[in-house]
Parts: sequence; structure tokens; C-alpha cells
Amino acid sequence: MKIFKYRILNHILFWIFIYAFYTIPFILSYGFETDAFINLIYLPFDILTVYFVISFLIPRFFINNRNLPVLLIGVLTAFTLNILISRYINFVIQPRLGFWVSRKALTVELFYSLLSNFMIVGTASALKLFSYSTKIQLNQSELERKTVQSELGILRSQVNPHFLFNVLNNIDALIFEDKEKASNAIFLLSKIMRYMLQESAEEKVRLDRELTYIEDYLELAKLSFENPKFLKFETTGSSARKLIPPLLFIPIIENAVKHCNKQVKSPGIQISFKIENEFIELKTSNHVKRNDFKLPDNSSGNGLKIVRKRLKLIYGENFIFDINRDMDKFDVYLKVPLS
Repeated sequence: MKIFKYRILNHILFWIFIYAFYTIPFILSYGFETDAFINLIYLPFDILTVYFVISFLIPRFFINNRNLPVLLIGVLTAFTLNILISRYINFVIQPRLGFWVSRKALTVELFYSLLSNFMIVGTASALKLFSYSTKIQLNQSELERKTVQSELGILRSQVNPHFLFNVLNNIDALIFEDKEKASNAIFLLSKIMRYMLQESAEEKVRLDRELTYIEDYLELAKLSFENPKFLKFETTGSSARKLIPPLLFIPIIENAVKHCNKQVKSPGIQISFKIENEFIELKTSNHVKRNDFKLPDNSSGNGLKIVRKRLKLIYGENFIFDINRDMDKFDVYLKVPLS
């Protein structure tokens, strides 16, 4: 695809192909001189016809305006002028230059001329529209990438205010009850904030660091639960020498923590990672109140919406992301490749 970046070279190669396509068969059959020279005379008029269609008619009356009747009239006019010039070259110029002229029925001559015009202009138009479509897709992908990156930047540069408020309140209470535990909570909070603001700025991070960040986050989250066993977290498999996009899992885990029903028996929240050689799975399950019909994603703003956008942008269709609610339980399953 790199060759399509060089626009002038593309056009030169296209016209070399057209000239060779119409010249080589006749050279092999009748010799070099006549058709090679006559086709060079035809070529400039074919070039004018093609660029009139693809540079003027298609952008103005198809891409921007969608005025098909005017486009068709313009194309037929260009074809008519091209055929008239070709007939003039064939019946006037060729004899004066001393070249032999093949005489066929007028209908046959017109048919072959129209067919030739359709082939050349049609091929050039198809390439033009393909190039335009590719450019639109690239621009759209770039816009989506920038949008998601902007949303990720917002996510990275802020800590959930609700979470931060609870942690600070818990630390304040611990200062008088357990100074060592309060000190450890402050240390964990500083670690996760440093990771979100600095270490996660790369396109991909080490999986073991991402999991450590998640473990620190969950340790702080446990401070808001009366029973530490209310939140169950487990990881299976080795995270060594594996990479993952940063902050990919935390919105899912935040939703599980934030929107859980604290009145249920332990464990009310279950979070597990399964790491294989080529992929990683995340499963979260949390109890919610039956009368709470709002999905966590809708109430958390960025949340799972950013996750889905990032997944499509990074992995295309090569991922699984399922969200299910069954009465009083909310389950999320994510499976992505590892690098």
C-alpha cells in the first residue's frame, strides 16, 4: 500500500498501463511502428477526458453534490468529444501521416470507441473513488483515535471523586484507630495516582504493573467495606513479559465496586483475571439492587463506553466484551489478546 502514497507515480504508472494495454497486442500481431505511434497521439485526449471526469465532474457532482443527472450528461459529453477527436485522428491524421486505416461499419467503430472510453474512464474513476473512500476511512479512524485518546487523557488525569472522597474519609478515621494502616493507605493512594498520571502515559504497559495498580486500588476500596472479604480478587497465570494497554480494566472494576449492593452476604464483589500465553480474561460480578434499573455504565460517565471504544480501536473485532444483568447481579466478561 505504500506505493499509493506517491500520487504522481501512481498516475504515471496508470497511463503506462493503459498505453501498454492498447498497444502491445497490436504490436505482437502487426508490428511496432503504426500502433505504437498512433496510440501516442490518442493518449493526450484520453488523459484530458479522464481528468475532466475524475478531477472535475466526480468531485463536484458526485462526491460533494450527488447530482447524478448532471454527472451523466458531463460524462457523455466528454465521451462524445473524445470519440469525435478519435474519428478525426483515425480518418484524417492517420492517412496524412501515411499510415494504413482500417475501415469498419460506423456502428462497430462507435461501439469500440465507447467501450474503450468506458474502460479507461471507468477504471480511473474506480481508483479515484477507492482513494477517496480510503482517505475518508483513514480520517475517520484518526478522528476516533484522537477522541478516544482525549477521553483516556481525561480518565488518566483524574481520580474518581467519589472514590477519592471515601478513601480520604477512611484515612481520616484510621489516623486515630490505626496509624500504621492509615499510613499504608496514604502510600497506596500516592502509588495509584502516580501510575494514573505518569506511568500509564505509554501506549502499552507491563501487565504486572497494571495488575499491581489494580491490587492497590482494590486494597483502598476495601477500606469502605465492613468485611474485607466482601471483595474477592484473584489472579491466575503468569503476567511476566506481557504488555497491555494502560487503564483498560479499571473502568470495569470501578463500576463493580461503586455500584455494588453492600447489604448482601460476602462476597458481594468478585473480580478475577485469567492469564494465558496469548490472551487475558477479566470477569467481574457484583450484586446490585433490584430496583436500580440503571446500568453502571450509564451512571459512571466515561466508564464502560470508553472501554468499548478503545477495544474496537486497538483490537478491531479481535476481542470479547459481554455485559449481562440477571435480576440482582451484574456481570462483565472481557477477553483480549496479549502482546
